[in-house]
Amino acid sequence: MEISINVTFLLASLIVFWIIPAIGIAKKHLVDDRFFIRQWLFPMQYWLQLFFERISGNRRIVVRILQIMSLFITYFIGLLMLLIFSAFDINTAKHFSVFILFEYLLVSSIAYWFQPKAGKVYKTK
Repeated sequence: MEISINVTFLLASLIVFWIIPAIGIAKKHLVDDRFFIRQWLFPMQYWLQLFFERISGNRRIVVRILQIMSLFITYFIGLLMLLIFSAFDINTAKHFSVFILFEYLLVSSIAYWFQPKAGKVYKTK
């Protein structure tokens, strides 16, 4: 039984963009109240968020600019991914997982644009 390229691509993407970062977050016991749900929905983007905060010295405007730039980088990487598929004569319309991955990465980039300030505690009334 042969595994299709669609399933292979989806599994490789799941491992790279979700499982590996989620294991890293779990090993470091990173519990961040600011990003708890987004942290587990988009673990790769959470790693980027921590990296952007570290390199910018927690300056909010710089972190936001870097997050916006990550959206465009994701978009161009997605176009490169489609170009690679077309170079190998693979009809991308038949491979739904490519479009799902592309949309997941775009939504994950946008999800971190809206964030609370670091160190602030938000309590419900």
